[in-house]
Amino acid sequence: AIVLLIASACQPTPATSLIATDIPFPTMTPGQLLSGRLIDQSGSGASPAEAIAQINRATPTPNFQSCPAQTGNDDIPDEPNSGQEAITSLLSYLDEGGTFGSIGDVLNAWDALGEQGYVRDGDLTGEGQPELVVGFTAPGNIGTLVVFGCENGHYGVRYDLTSEGSAPPVLVWLGDVNQDLRSEMVTSRRVCESADLCIYDTQILRWDAARGRFLNILNEPVRTLDVPRVADTDNDTITELVVELDTRGNTATGPLRTGVNIYDWNGGGYTLSIIQLDSPEYYIQYIHQADRLFAEQNLSAAARLYDAVLNDENLDLRYWFNDGPQIITTYALYRLTLAYAYLEDPRLSEVVARINTDYPVEPGDTADDQPVYIALAYTFMNTMQARSDLHTACESVQRIIEVRPQALDLLNRYGRYNPTYEALDLCPY
Repeated sequence: AIVLLIASACQPTPATSLIATDIPFPTMTPGQLLSGRLIDQSGSGASPAEAIAQINRATPTPNFQSCPAQTGNDDIPDEPNSGQEAITSLLSYLDEGGTFGSIGDVLNAWDALGEQGYVRDGDLTGEGQPELVVGFTAPGNIGTLVVFGCENGHYGVRYDLTSEGSAPPVLVWLGDVNQDLRSEMVTSRRVCESADLCIYDTQILRWDAARGRFLNILNEPVRTLDVPRVADTDNDTITELVVELDTRGNTATGPLRTGVNIYDWNGGGYTLSIIQLDSPEYYIQYIHQADRLFAEQNLSAAARLYDAVLNDENLDLRYWFNDGPQIITTYALYRLTLAYAYLEDPRLSEVVARINTDYPVEPGDTADDQPVYIALAYTFMNTMQARSDLHTACESVQRIIEVRPQALDLLNRYGRYNPTYEALDLCPY
């Protein structure tokens, strides 16, 4: 089926929640062995009451407010050889009295902070003590973000994240985004899908005390060519995640629609609430929009767009490829033929007449001698005239596609962020 992406949103957006679920409690499997300490039935040792008391004994609660005193530590650790060694050295430095303010000095001594690094603090867990958020370049030129927090008198790692390239993940926001009196952290890390295409994977992270870790409260992945921003776009005191779609595309992505996507708080997570796309700039974007309507069985609306591509001289559009004038025109004629045939629209005869005039079949010509989409149109109409059945006509078209795979190749060359077509998409009846 056609993979229909929100045009140029530049991020796959499956409706899969990223909010973690509890791990189901394991059940006993027949044939498995359970081992454990049983109550002594001999009368010696613990009584049943004592055993129950031991079972119900409270689990010690970590003391998140007991932190090492920041008395100052002039002993800068040696430059580390790995990312893990860097984190371990920073933890030891903090445990030995190092201050949040001096962490930057340590990273500068390692030449790890640079222009894109950062040292920030804020109470992310709600325990009354600030966490330390550090972004730096770890050995091996690995961009790294680490959240340090204290527990039972020592510092530990609350969260860590790496980014492709030497720059650390971007710290977009640190503070309360949704007015729930809890601080969140918005991060955006660079991920390279290929040598010629890198994107930013953004998360809105909130501490979950029950699970003891940070969870992403974005309800779907947000992957964009540029780093999003946060702003209160509707003046409701709730901060939205704003994805500016400024990139018109490249050879890797294909043509992209510009505009803006806005993710807003719905009480349980952040979800895509507003899509504002600018008008298409390329003919293929008009075609993709028409094909999307066709797939949704809104054939009347699809036909209007195909017709506009063919006949509207006021469309100020461009072709993405140099062969666009022929490929786009013949494809639009073919798809308009399908739509009008299904709708039993009398304008079908006008489309067929145009095909016959502009792409006449000479004596001895075969389907291989015609532009591929004209061959599909002729095959469809010839079968319809002989059998008067849409399904049979599409079966004939499928056989042409099998021997002329360029019917798909010409549509699937528009980059990874544009629709992917299969044979059934070209004639779905």
